[in-house]
Amino acid sequence: MAIPHSFDGMLDKAQTTLDDAIGSTTAAMTTLAGHAKGEGSVEVVNFPVEEALVREAVETLERWKSLALSLVKDLDRMTANADLQHRRLFDENAGFEDASLLRRKLAGGPMKPEAIIADIDATLGASAALDLLFKQARPALSRCFRDCESHLGGAIERRRKLDFAIEEVQREADAVMTQVTDLRRSLSSPRHSDTHFEQDDDYRNLLTGQDALRKRERELQSERTARQRLIDLYEGLVGVLNAQIAAVGAMAGKLNVDIEQRIALLKALTPGVDPSSSVTVRTQAVESLIQAFDANVLAGHDLAARKAHVDFVFARRLEPHLLPVPAERGEASEETQPEG
Repeated sequence: MAIPHSFDGMLDKAQTTLDDAIGSTTAAMTTLAGHAKGEGSVEVVNFPVEEALVREAVETLERWKSLALSLVKDLDRMTANADLQHRRLFDENAGFEDASLLRRKLAGGPMKPEAIIADIDATLGASAALDLLFKQARPALSRCFRDCESHLGGAIERRRKLDFAIEEVQREADAVMTQVTDLRRSLSSPRHSDTHFEQDDDYRNLLTGQDALRKRERELQSERTARQRLIDLYEGLVGVLNAQIAAVGAMAGKLNVDIEQRIALLKALTPGVDPSSSVTVRTQAVESLIQAFDANVLAGHDLAARKAHVDFVFARRLEPHLLPVPAERGEASEETQPEG
């Protein structure tokens, strides 16, 4: 009897990491939210601390995704092995075309149907727990994404107002500069010597106003730079959350089809097993998966094609480096060149 692989440790770790990721993301957004809405002075923003909060959230989200990815792949490998063992019940040469599979088969020896069923039950139990995790993760990540996007919109609006304010100050400064230039020319002209005293006062007032406008522009530019830094933080977090949601969608889509594959395999094995010899007690979660399969008239339909599709989407989204590289046109044409 094969010992079913236990996924309890990885599932517990994935649950804890997901909770930490959502908590870290929420904490980072709560801290940044007031700044994004323009509340208070931008001078109080402690960027090193807040950048560290966002970085911690991103790193925890990536750890969650990595753990979930490993679980999906490990469960898929368990199912592939169970499928191979099922095929070996009818064809002892099944899998011999792959040397690595052959070594594993010879090391483990042939499995009885009861042992294969026990492994599938264990895999379905872990699948049910992982499916629940995905159902928790998707709405939580979507909520964080919407909140983050809303805060990002507020930060962008605040920066836009600063852009308008800077443009207005610059227009006023240009107008004052024109007045200063005209007055300077007037002061240098001997024809207006009788009004020099009054013009000197006007000139000093214009220079004072010009200095005030320059100071105001520097303050606004400094605040704009800080607001842009906040926007950059939010854009990075929004991008990560968007990728996380897409990853969960791809993993959940694959898991759903993989569950169908496991249940179909289980049903193919069950008729050949004596019910009294089965010692497996299925959890309510696994029974619910099987009942949902039975209630769905399309469950198991065109399973091989759908499995290939979700596997491709899964690899393209999460493991693009594992996709086959298409041959270059030049290389293909060289191969077909006749020998000369």
